[in-house]
Amino acid sequence: MHKILIIEDDEIVAEIYKNKLQAEGYEVEVAHDGESGYTRLKSFRPHLLLLDMMIPGPSGNDILRMLRRNIEFKDLPIIAFSGSEELLEAAVSLGATRVLCKGEFVPNQIVARITEVLSAQRRVSDSEAVYLKTLADWVPPAGRVLIVEDDPIVMQLARDVVEDEGYSVVSANDGAEAFRILERDNKFVAGIFDIKVPAIQGTDLVRHMQTERRLSRIPVMIMTGEQSAALQSESLAAGAAIFLPKPFTRTAMQGMLRALVSKKAYRPRMQTA
Repeated sequence: MHKILIIEDDEIVAEIYKNKLQAEGYEVEVAHDGESGYTRLKSFRPHLLLLDMMIPGPSGNDILRMLRRNIEFKDLPIIAFSGSEELLEAAVSLGATRVLCKGEFVPNQIVARITEVLSAQRRVSDSEAVYLKTLADWVPPAGRVLIVEDDPIVMQLARDVVEDEGYSVVSANDGAEAFRILERDNKFVAGIFDIKVPAIQGTDLVRHMQTERRLSRIPVMIMTGEQSAALQSESLAAGAAIFLPKPFTRTAMQGMLRALVSKKAYRPRMQTA
């Protein structure tokens, strides 16, 4: 689980961000001034810092300056946010990974930026590397992809990748809606299903598809924020071709999608003890 530290002196704002990030599966701690925030950094060891630039001393600028001079934190992803363009310009010069202007981003958008930054930091796994080999010299056929995802941020990210690859998207916000779509339409080159969607889970949709010949030919990618071997085993046993843990990079999803719809897509064999 990724850990995020928020340094924000406005307790209401900090609580809003904390609750939203925890709901998305992150472990979150909050500090309300620069001194306690810097102390918390050393004990909590977060994967990302969300830093308000206008905090009681040390200031956001001071925190950035200290972290980038400290070998332990010089590569820590830091998202700086403020209502002051001057402070954000200073944050860039001091080494902030990303800057956001307060008032222009709602909590969902903040989470989207955090996911993007953390995804860029995540190493590609060995299983992902196998699929990424299919990127070379491969041209996708035309067609449609069914995406089943209730999180609008993840839905938009997946949609962007699919459409950039030249496919059109049919989307569903829950499993029941996806079930109705599949009952009347089987002309999809692939499906991308989140496991934890309302009504009917992604794995149950895949199981249903395996019972009908017209649907069983559609390769499905299962994605989830719960990274466990048990869920991966369950997904592949249900009939999914690919398991993609969240958060993921655009490159990783692109490679997985190309593998999914290409003739090289295959269902990995699970290792047994």
